[in-house]
Amino acid sequence: MKKSLLLLAGLAAAAGSAAAQVPATPAPPAMAAPAAGRPSPDQQADRRAQYLTKELGLSPDQQARLMPILLAQRQDMQAMRAQVSTGGRRRGMGQDLKASQAKFNEQIKGVFTPEQFTKFTQMQEEQRDKMRERRQNGGPLPAPAN
Repeated sequence: MKKSLLLLAGLAAAAGSAAAQVPATPAPPAMAAPAAGRPSPDQQADRRAQYLTKELGLSPDQQARLMPILLAQRQDMQAMRAQVSTGGRRRGMGQDLKASQAKFNEQIKGVFTPEQFTKFTQMQEEQRDKMRERRQNGGPLPAPAN
């Protein structure tokens, strides 16, 4: 019995000292790790660039010019998600998303040829249609196509 109590007391002391070594301040939201299962903005931008290169036939120069735009877009999206998840405002978020999308589309338009941009906007509209259809049918929402 004494051995059990000593063992229990030792474990409690070890756990207490281990807990004291954990930093008290969490990482700031902008630097926090992405949500479990969600790729980082860098990974998302890279995957999206690969997809667009395949679908639109982008040149290496276009890929290089597109990457910073896609990365900034993904970082903006992450910041908007963090704002909502930490109790930030939700009202007007749709307008913010549309404004952000328009800003990035304008930047992307400067990278793509007119034919590529036309196909890009068609691809976006098809994705929106699929999303609307899933919402109407009550089906699960897919992960973003990157």
